[in-house]
Amino acid sequence: MPPKRKSGPKFHRDFEKPTTQERKDALGSFPCQHKATLTTRKDMLKQSMECQPSILEARKESESIAESCAISDLDERKLYIPTPRSETSMALPNPSDELDWLAQVPEEGQTYDDYLISMTSRTSGRFKPLMNAKGVDILLLPIVDQKDEDSWPNYGPSLKHLAHYTRIYFDRPVHILPSATLEVTPCSAAQQSSKKRKTNSNPGQFAMASKRNFNLVFPKENGFDSYSVKITGRADSTSERYQLKVDSMLDELAAYRYARQNSKGENETKEFCIMGITMIDLYDGPSDLFCAGMAFGGDKVAVFSFARYHPLIKMHPGKWFHYGYSDKSDGYSYYEDDDQNPKGLAQTTPTITSSQSQIEIEFLKRSSKLITHELGHLYGIGHCIHNRCLMMGTGHLVEDFNAPAHLCGVCLRKLQWRTGFDVRIRYKLLTDFFQRTGMTKEQKW
Repeated sequence: MPPKRKSGPKFHRDFEKPTTQERKDALGSFPCQHKATLTTRKDMLKQSMECQPSILEARKESESIAESCAISDLDERKLYIPTPRSETSMALPNPSDELDWLAQVPEEGQTYDDYLISMTSRTSGRFKPLMNAKGVDILLLPIVDQKDEDSWPNYGPSLKHLAHYTRIYFDRPVHILPSATLEVTPCSAAQQSSKKRKTNSNPGQFAMASKRNFNLVFPKENGFDSYSVKITGRADSTSERYQLKVDSMLDELAAYRYARQNSKGENETKEFCIMGITMIDLYDGPSDLFCAGMAFGGDKVAVFSFARYHPLIKMHPGKWFHYGYSDKSDGYSYYEDDDQNPKGLAQTTPTITSSQSQIEIEFLKRSSKLITHELGHLYGIGHCIHNRCLMMGTGHLVEDFNAPAHLCGVCLRKLQWRTGFDVRIRYKLLTDFFQRTGMTKEQKW
């Protein structure tokens, strides 16, 4: 009698994988009869059409076609049914590792109808304040380290490409703000004596007590003065590496957004959100190895770090300060199980040269998926459980890097309802971007 096969990782015990019929039903009805869709949505979209890339492109053919596409595309069912060869037509795979997202989290999912309910009032059809319906522009705030001379580092992904990709993906104007700067200074003797020295080197803990002050200096703009705030962080005094606490960053970004709005006046601001982007490492809780990013949906702010998305990084699976950079990428970011202290790794982040085009492409691909996933949350789109999709939850970097760059039909229809893009032109613009930047797999999708 052959031995029984061992069962692999399973979904969380409280997670129910959608059936084939439930995946179809998640797309909603055609045409959509939701109250807000028939009334206030049209007014909202007419306000944003003057600056939408896909609508501006459509207007080259006809003004009337441009406006009708923004409204009618929502109800053209075939636009949301991917071809069988597309990975977004596939159901979510079963977990392959116990750390996979759905092995740990019992996601409930969000259908198209669920999304409309979350964005609007059930009785009146009016938009909820959470939606920020009048907001249009996406603002990117680079957060740079003072040691990089107050400019975006040359070892990070291209800001120009990230902004352009985000503009196409959400069909919204994207503006890069002047940089905010992190200043790191030693603590005074009085500050050091008031802190308890930590020597625990368990996974995710301080290697030694932090002896650093972290101050974030927000930029000066027209009518808005620069100012500095303290940020919570942790440091390892042996390696001189540090991380910033993500919720501390988000609190200050929210305060910055409201202060900026108040200084300019409500009639002068039309931003939808402010997103901080940085190459400075982040963390959330004391046991975290790192945190790639997080969003405050109500405040419409988010922050992302691309530090751990560098294609050449190799890191210890438990010690946040223990990492280095190899001279080639194998697609796996962690140390091998049998070698937790590899030799020959560079200790400073390497600049990506023109001869490393595949490394540059991979870094841009990883970073652009991170920024669009989190911005999807700011637009109210939850984690997807219906298909392979950009909006799938991911529990670790391997799962993250394997996620698609595209939205599945369900999530695409949610975003089209919210932003009113011309679906065909959006895909054309994305295809052109993928071709120019060498993202071959995404282009063939």
